[in-house]
This record gives sequence, structure tokens and C-alpha cells, in this order.
Amino acid sequence: MNNGYFSFVLHAHLPYVRHEEENRLEERWLFEAMTETYIPLLWSIESAEVKDGLTISFTPPLMEMLADPLMQDRYVHYLLKTEELLRKEATYIEDHSSLNPSFKSIISFYKKRYQKIRETFLKWDKNVLKAYKHFYEKGFITLMTSAATHAFLPYVKTEAALRSQIREGVQAFSRHFGFNPRGFWLPECAYAPGIDRVLMEEGIRYTFVDEHTILSADPKPEKGSGAPVYSPHGLVLFPRHTELSSKVWSSTLGYPGDPDYREFYRDIGYERDWDYIEDYVHEDGIRVDTGLKYYRVTGETEHKDAYNREWAEAKINTHAKHYLSSINQFREQHADQAYPPYVMVAPFDAELFGHWWFEGTEWIGQVLMGANEETTFISPETYLDRHFQDLETNHISYATWGRDGYGDVWLNPKNDYMYKHLHRIEQDLAAIVALHSQPTELEKRVIKQMIREWMLAVSSDWAFIVDGDSAVEYAKERFHLHVDRFDRLKNQMFTKQLTDAWVEKQESAFPFLSSIDENVFLSPHDSYVQTKSQEGTASEENKKGRTILMLSWEFPPMMVGGLSRHVFDLSRALVQDGHTVHVLTSSVNGYPQYEVNQGVHVHRLNGLQPEADSFFDWVGSLNVAMTLYAEKLSRTEKFDVIHAHDWLVGVAAKALKASLGVPLLATIHATEHGRNNGIHTELQYEINQKEWELTYEADRVVVCSDYMKEELMTIFSLPEEKLSVIPNGVDLDLVRSLRDSTVELESNEMFTVFSVGRMVKEKGFQTIIDAAEDLKHKGAPIRFVLAGKGPMLREFQEQVQRRQLDHHVVFLGFITDEERNDWFTKADAAIFPSLYEPFGIVALEGMAAGKPTIVSDVGGLSSIVQHGENGLKMIPGDKDSLAAQVMYLYNHPILREGIATQGLRDVKTKFDWGAIAKQTEREFEMCLASTLVVAN
Repeated sequence: MNNGYFSFVLHAHLPYVRHEEENRLEERWLFEAMTETYIPLLWSIESAEVKDGLTISFTPPLMEMLADPLMQDRYVHYLLKTEELLRKEATYIEDHSSLNPSFKSIISFYKKRYQKIRETFLKWDKNVLKAYKHFYEKGFITLMTSAATHAFLPYVKTEAALRSQIREGVQAFSRHFGFNPRGFWLPECAYAPGIDRVLMEEGIRYTFVDEHTILSADPKPEKGSGAPVYSPHGLVLFPRHTELSSKVWSSTLGYPGDPDYREFYRDIGYERDWDYIEDYVHEDGIRVDTGLKYYRVTGETEHKDAYNREWAEAKINTHAKHYLSSINQFREQHADQAYPPYVMVAPFDAELFGHWWFEGTEWIGQVLMGANEETTFISPETYLDRHFQDLETNHISYATWGRDGYGDVWLNPKNDYMYKHLHRIEQDLAAIVALHSQPTELEKRVIKQMIREWMLAVSSDWAFIVDGDSAVEYAKERFHLHVDRFDRLKNQMFTKQLTDAWVEKQESAFPFLSSIDENVFLSPHDSYVQTKSQEGTASEENKKGRTILMLSWEFPPMMVGGLSRHVFDLSRALVQDGHTVHVLTSSVNGYPQYEVNQGVHVHRLNGLQPEADSFFDWVGSLNVAMTLYAEKLSRTEKFDVIHAHDWLVGVAAKALKASLGVPLLATIHATEHGRNNGIHTELQYEINQKEWELTYEADRVVVCSDYMKEELMTIFSLPEEKLSVIPNGVDLDLVRSLRDSTVELESNEMFTVFSVGRMVKEKGFQTIIDAAEDLKHKGAPIRFVLAGKGPMLREFQEQVQRRQLDHHVVFLGFITDEERNDWFTKADAAIFPSLYEPFGIVALEGMAAGKPTIVSDVGGLSSIVQHGENGLKMIPGDKDSLAAQVMYLYNHPILREGIATQGLRDVKTKFDWGAIAKQTEREFEMCLASTLVVAN
């Protein structure tokens, strides 16, 4: 067991400084951060390649600016002007012999650096968010978001306004990155009771607070600040590790103050003559930083020595090793902590690295590359997924990471006047939204713009800047501008003076957040009335993003039958369509208890009786384990629906439907009655009863074929309206043979027919053996290659040997997916002679491999294959019928090719997992709708 983890967290944020007019002084804040922080940080992430190495929060103002084509083009101009200045500086230094000759090497360093910055920026189509998404998808970083405009949340007056800040932050993140975040950065780490409830209701599962917040909790946490805790509403709070944070940013001992690092406060923008530098600073005659700095910190003296890049790089390496050593010291001090293990979380403002500490992003890269068995990096999400069961719940009080641990930075005599305006606007918004419950399209646009103006006014940046006495005039100007714009919008609305042109002008001035949910400001009563008036008009887009708890006793690599592959492919398709899927399944030796497999959260559980002699007892104990685990998991995940697959998880499904209060969708893949052509034993009766109970308790039931639908209506007396038919599907990429396959099949001139499945009676392999004997006697050059294992494999092998059919029937036993793909590709035909088959996903795999496929005219197979068009059908259990279909394919190569082509075409158009996922989504929504009807 690991004795400790380290988690690196960066919070990337800038106020929204995008203006219509060009060359605003404040937009350089963004350009400097891109040049010195956001782009160099990408280099460190790419070079380190550490899984779970870094968690980064992007705020909506920053995301909106980074994705804005106007700001992107202006940034290119900024880079080109800087490169032009570098060329000018090279000549200047050459012409002034009195200047330090070391400046030449510094200029050379800057030239290469700015060229790389520009190339990186253009590589990602001028949008660095694409790069961060790329590294997220590779598993190197975790991404999350923050409040819509970085409002100081404890000072937001109404719950509606608080919810709006949170919801719009989540929605903005989803628009830019394509998925909903699980983590949320509280602006200024400002926590207050009640914020946790709203965050949880908006889908957030964890956040960060200052260390003293946890240490003052009630009751005091058993692990102190060495582990996160649950808030009363279930939000997980990760504490900041104060000592590890201070090692970086201590004003006296922090790394950035080292004499060999670049000096921040000496920039040529303030040192060159005005006539020389005026084209590279601000057009209003204001000197600003150009980013070109030639000196190192040197020491506490006005005299500064020239920057030496080699010395700086040496110190980066030294300080990274020192930091890693400090991490390990804390880990060793807490080596005995377990359940949950010790975790050190070091959160920082991202812009401190690279901008204030020029070498900071490289230091991050060096620290990440120090990851090893001793220093294990972990994201908060991974830690939470592994240890959510082990966390305790505590009552947390109001606190921040600001001055003295509370909020006086954002509320003091310098800036307190702001709040009377902000709180008045919150009340105005509630009144306006209520008065215009059925607004015209133009009025709706105005309401949304009013919300944007409030959001831009409530940004914590303005109060922070005023408190710090830096750029005060701009902060005050922006605050009053948005308050005035809000009031102007309100006045125009109430005096009925709105025009399209005027409203468009207001929107274009600050095109922030393209989508706004104004209904957040409705009172519960008004919201209920409006919801009722709009029933049935919800768009598909509003139905996205469900969190699904999927229960299945088997999941890859456990593949007893087709159920495992079905659950795997469906869950992946649902994830690709924007949903979050957690699969609870049984444990498999050698595989992790928890992993994220192609976006699907997989939890493998041991039953309470993992060694039970009776399979029925083993199933029961697995269901109990699933129930207990899911109830704990529900503290961090708000599930919308449960999806249970077959009777083996029925007990857990029923219990969780009741305890979690969410609807249940059941998929029945096969029945005990169908497998055995009736119920003949006590065990079969018990299983049949469990199947009926699951279908009875489920809000909706899915089956894979019309045959199965009729079967369930007959044996369980289910009403037809409760049932839906959704076919199985096939992933074409999984069944295509790999181009570079290492599997070599022996050369054989015989016509090869391939099949795969469990070696059980109902799969019909006995019919193949019987037909093969007749074909041998007729001298037909036909051989059958059969893959799979099962209880009848030995008996089948003995029959083949006894009847001297070794060259006509070949058993492969268990084969890998790659081997199966090769056999599908290199065989001449595929066959599936089942006696009972609810669907038969393997038949689709044969068709998807481009092979003519023969199936029994039974169950779901009948609905897949149209005889003579996309495949051939045989009479179930009839050896003569099987032999006739095989010989038809052998004797008619042109028709054989046509059947194979049509089969592949049908698979692509009718049995695609994306389409099947959308059909399943509709079933989820029907389950949810029926639950709402019952509740009302």
C-alpha cells in the first residue's frame, strides 16, 4: 500500500479584460500570462508525461478569452511586435559596447523562446485550451473550473445568484472542454456553510480549502489535515498543505527569491529612451513591461547582475530535488496513516509560475519528472475514486486562504461600497425574471445580458485590486461600468424602448458566456409554474449529461458470455455521448478495483462471500457488496438512473432504487426459461423468480429483439408498454483484424467456416459436428474452426477424435480478441447454429468482419439476418440444413461476396453503438419522466 500521495493543483484565472477597442492596457495581462505561464506550462506537461501529475482549474473569463478569435489575433500581433523588438535589441546591444556582453546570449535565448511560443500557439490553432484538453485525454492532467466570474461566493447574497455563478461556471467549462467537471475551485478558497449543498446539486464533487479550515472543523478530523473530509452535504474538501506551499512562495525562504533567478522588476520597457521604446509599449505614453528582462535577482540591492541562463537551470534542478525531498519527509512522517492514506495537496495560482517566477513552469516540470514509487502524484479525482469510502464527515466554518484566513481583503472600508450595488442587482434580477415569466425573444436576450453585467461586476478581482492599490482606477471603472450598463438595460426594458440593434450593441461590447440560464433567478413557485407551462418542450440538449449507475456481474476482462461485451460497448458509447457512467461489477484477479477504462468508471468488487461454494450464495453476497458500495459512492456521485443487466444484479438494483430514490432501467439479455426450454429444477425456479422480480421493480425493461419481447410478455406477463426493443450492436474497430497482427494462421486450402461462443448445449455446436461428418463422407473440402470454452468442450473434442474429424473440426479453446479478429478476417464464412439465442451479438461481428454469415432461424438471430440478402438461415439443430447452407456459400463465390457486402452495410447502418446509446438515453428519460409523474 502506498504510504502517501502528492497532488499538484494550479488555479488559472484572469479577469475578463476583453474590450472592443484595441490596445487596451489591461489585455496585456492575458498576453503576458499566455507567454510566460499557459504556453510554457504545456511544454512542462508534455516533457514530464506523468499520469495524474497536475490538476488545473480554468475560470470562465479565462476560457472565454483564450477561445476568442479577436484576442487570439491580437496575441499573434503582440508576439510579432515582441520579436521585432528583440531584433532591434540585438542591434542596440551590438552598438553599445558599454552594455554587459552577456546580454547577447540572453537575446539569443529570448529569440528561440519566442519562436517556440509562437509555433506552439499556432500548432493548437491559436487556442491553447485545445492543448490542455489533449493532455487531459492522455491522462497527464485533470481539468476543473470555478465560478462564472470568480465571485467571492460567501458575499453573494441570494442562493439564486450563488447557483448562477456555479452553474454558469460548469456550463462554460462544458462548452469549452466537452464534459462536465467534477472539481470546482472556490474563488479565493472561500468556503461558507451552504455553498457545499449548491455545489453538490450542480454536479460538483470536490473542492479545496485552506488548511486551517479543516483543522478548525467540528469534530476535529481524525487524520488532521492529512486527508480530505466530507462537508455536511457530501462535498469533499481537500486541504491545502501550508508548509509545502510556503516552501515555494515564502517571502523570505521561497525559491523565486534565489539570486540566480530572473529579476521581475527590471524590464527594458522602463530602461530605454522613450523615442526608442514607444512603439513597443502603450500608445497613451505609458511605459509597461515588454517581457524582456536581462537581470537576475542578485540579492537585496539596487545593483543587479546579468541573468545567466545556465545558473538558473541548475537552480531549477536543485530546487525541484529539494521540494521532492520535502514531500518525502512529510510522507515518511505520516507513513502509518491509512484508510485513507496521507495526501499532500499543494494548490497555487497558476500565473505565479512563469510570470512572477520566470523559471516556475520549468520547476513544475522538474518536480513532475521526479515522480517515482516514493513520490507518487495523484489527482484529487483519482484519490477520491479510490478512497471515498474512508473519509469522515465534519462541520466546516467560513474561511478563505486570504489575509488572516478570512475575507477582509474583499470587504473593507476601501471596497465595501460595492456590495450595496451588487446585492440590489441580485434582488432586481429576481424581480425582473419573475415579472417576465413569458418574455419575448428580445426581452430574454436583455435579461441574459443583465445577468452578464451583474456577473462581470461581482468579480472578486475588482475588490481585490482596490484593496491592493494596484490598477485601482481600472477596477473601479469596470465595476461602475457594469453596474451602469445593468441599470440602462433595466430602464430600457421597463420603458419598452428595446430595439434589436441596441440590444445587439450591448451584447457585442462584452460577448461573455454565449449561453445563460436566466431561470435560475426564478423563485421555486415561479419556477414550478414556468416548468408546467413548458412541459414537453425540453430539447435533447437539456437531457444530456446524466450520471448512470450500471450494474453487471461481468465486465471485461471477465467475459463469460455476450453480456460483458454489451455492457462495455454501451457504457463507452454513453460516455462518448456526454454521460458519466459508473459500472459496478465483480472483481477479477490481477485487475484494479477501480479504473477509468475509455472514460467509463469501473469498480470491481469482492462479494461478502467470495469463496462461497454455491453460485447462488456468491451472487447474493456480490449484490450486498454492490449495494453497500453504491450507497457510499452516492456521496460523491449524484446518480440520475440505475441500469441493471440481468437477474444476477437484481437484488442490488431493487435495493438501490429504494435507497437512492432514482429510477431503474433493466436490460434482460436472456431468460432461464428460454435457456432450458422451460423451468425444470428448483434452482431454475429461483432464477426465474429473480428475473421476474427485476422486471417487476424496473420502471422500464429493455430487450434486444422482438423474440425476447414476446418471451417476457408471455412468461412474466409484462405489459407491452413497459418494454422496449433495442438491438445489440457491434464496434467495427474491435472486430476488424489488426493490420500488423502477429498472429499467423496455418496455410489451409479447405473452405474455412469460423464460429465462436460458449461450449454449451444451447449454442448448437453439436449440429456442426454432425454436419461435418456428413460433409466429410461427401468429400467436401470444408473445415469448421470453433473458438471458446465451456463445460461441453471436452465432450465435443472427444466426439471429434472418436469420429476421426480432426481435420474437419478444429477447437481453439479460449482465444484473445486479436486472435478472434484474425480468424474472422481470414475465414471464408462464419456460422452461429444456436438452439436458443435472445440476440446473438457474435453474428453481427461475423457480418462486421465482412464474412457471409449463417445463423439459426431462432430468437434474435432471425431478426438480424434476412435469408439470402445479408446472410443465410438454417433450421435450428438440423445438420442437413446446416450443411446445405455451407455448401451454398462454397459453390457460389459471387453470391457469397454479395451477401457479405450487404451484411457489412447493415451492421454499419442498423447496429451502431452510437445509435443504440441514443435509444438507451430515451429509455433513461422515460424512466425519469415516470418517476416525476409519480412524485407529482
